[in-house]
Amino acid sequence: MTITTNANWTPLESRLKPLGGHTDVIREFMWMYGDQDARIEYYKHSVTRRYLLLHADGRCFRQTASELVEVDFQEELRRVRELAEGDN
Repeated sequence: MTITTNANWTPLESRLKPLGGHTDVIREFMWMYGDQDARIEYYKHSVTRRYLLLHADGRCFRQTASELVEVDFQEELRRVRELAEGDN
């Protein structure tokens, strides 16, 4: 893994724009770092502290114990943004 510290918002902006209201949603995230080798950007939700991982081409991934697994963007965005019961 080669870490980059140059913030890249393009993958997140590109995925949110078609949903409308993307500027409100994007403000919920912090760009943490990028993996140049995998071309994955790591965005952390400011409330839930969960990560949203997006490839440069817009594909969405979730980190498992052993690997990155491609997942549906809409479902992952919902999971990352939702508070668990009892969280506030």
